[in-house]
Amino acid sequence: MATVLLRASDFPTGWVETSKPQSTSSDATAKKAAQSITACREFVAQGDIEKLHAKLSSTIFADSAMPADSANEASNQVVGYSSETQAKTAYAAYASSQTGTCLQQVFDNMLKKQVASINAQGGPVATVTAEVQRVGVPSAGDATTAYEIVVSIDVAGTKQQLGFVVQIVRFSQYVVSYNATAYQAVPDKFGENLVDRSMARFEAALSA
Repeated sequence: MATVLLRASDFPTGWVETSKPQSTSSDATAKKAAQSITACREFVAQGDIEKLHAKLSSTIFADSAMPADSANEASNQVVGYSSETQAKTAYAAYASSQTGTCLQQVFDNMLKKQVASINAQGGPVATVTAEVQRVGVPSAGDATTAYEIVVSIDVAGTKQQLGFVVQIVRFSQYVVSYNATAYQAVPDKFGENLVDRSMARFEAALSA
């Protein structure tokens, strides 16, 4: 499973491995928000099942040319299920049409609370919105799907956008998730190259 984890050689020049751990607090906050949303029932249930299986995560890689607090970042994780059938069930939950609706409502709820907290402190009024959509990606593994979440921030007329991309790949009895955060445009074929390189290693290791 470790062969599929992202490594420095998968990235463009200037991207470096960081000591930052993959976030667990934000995942917990998102899961808490999802538990009360009808469209998230299958997503939440599958997340609980995932905990019962082997899981490995890469370190986080970041673009060193950008400030540490606003650098493009990427990482991935792999879950090994006991059978291909279990992996297919997991993938189906994450690729379901309900998952897009779930993610949209989760981000809407989380941002609503964050903006209310920020505006309660006084100062310029902030407006934050999120748009979730499924995006097309090149084929990978046995099946793949991806979501893009664009968060738009407006503070007193000053606007900024923050993008998140999650691509999920199933190969045999494994489900691999690639996560990227973008504060500005990333290089052409960035996500495609990451997935292609790590999946090629993984497939070679499993067939050896």
